[in-house]
Amino acid sequence: MNSKKYEMSEKVFIDIWKKHNSPNVLYGNQESFLFLEDLFDNTDGLFIIDHFSHYNYDNLCSIENKGDFIHFVWKDFVKNPPPRGFESMTFDIYSAHYIFSLCNINEIKFVNLRGHLYILIMPIVAKVKEVKKYLEINHLDETMVSVKENLEELFTSIRYLKDVYIHECILHNIPFFSFLLQPKERSLDTGFSKLILMYATLDHVNDRLRKVKVKINRLNEFDFDEIRARGNTIRTILESLIKYYSIYYNYSLPEDHYGNNVLGKLKKNLKNDPLMNLYLQQEMIDLANDFSHDTGYIRSKKQLLELINFAETILAKIIEKMKNEEKEDDYEDELEDDLVEEYIILDEEE
Repeated sequence: MNSKKYEMSEKVFIDIWKKHNSPNVLYGNQESFLFLEDLFDNTDGLFIIDHFSHYNYDNLCSIENKGDFIHFVWKDFVKNPPPRGFESMTFDIYSAHYIFSLCNINEIKFVNLRGHLYILIMPIVAKVKEVKKYLEINHLDETMVSVKENLEELFTSIRYLKDVYIHECILHNIPFFSFLLQPKERSLDTGFSKLILMYATLDHVNDRLRKVKVKINRLNEFDFDEIRARGNTIRTILESLIKYYSIYYNYSLPEDHYGNNVLGKLKKNLKNDPLMNLYLQQEMIDLANDFSHDTGYIRSKKQLLELINFAETILAKIIEKMKNEEKEDDYEDELEDDLVEEYIILDEEE
């Protein structure tokens, strides 16, 4: 049995990471769960889970792989009841017997900063209807299940009564690096966690654009279907980037449903934002939309290159803005430098 000191240490994170051959990235639920289960078994869940939404856990009761989703169980007052005499007070605080996050994992990324390993998780966003069916609560009436979308905190809460117990299920509403795991030893505050999640997400956007650019350079200038397809991909990436910018800077998205927030609506919503007002040009939005719809016009490879250069410029300006703001934070300068070095795109693209 491990000591509590080891279970909360930086060393246990590094040891388990090395045991799994120090991967940079893991994909999907099955591969990811093998690592997460091993980490949980060796820490007894005594680590920190920081969410982009600031809905954070100071430990986990369990991690369970149920096939379609991984359950990150924060509170289980049935298996781990509160001390005698505190049952009523505990229920008044949490109002549930079970509290857990539900995640279909797209990707896990590992960031090692001076021996402190951060494990970043990017979920695949799930529809509430799909989740209710998965939890087998789609038959419950409104008196037994309630859904609350917290648009400001970027998660959805599903509370339901099942087998005489109240459950609260937390869903992540953004398809970015949404939360991370880190050891308790030498942990910094949630602000630094959000900074790491931000850098990883922008690096992911940059990588997507790079892959598209490689394909563009190989295109025949008369292969108009492929040109249109690559343009549509760029529009999707750009749309995702502007949504992330809006969320990061606490702009409410104009539409409640994430997928309904298209470039034109996002631009209008950001009309008072100096950076977006200057660089998010309507002309290029129109061009991006032309690649995604049957307008009757033929778009050229030259126009495709103009569009991806536009997307790269937007990304570079966002990175520049965030880097300048980062310098005003009070985290250790050397730790910040290591974080910037981890995501070298911050210097390459400028």
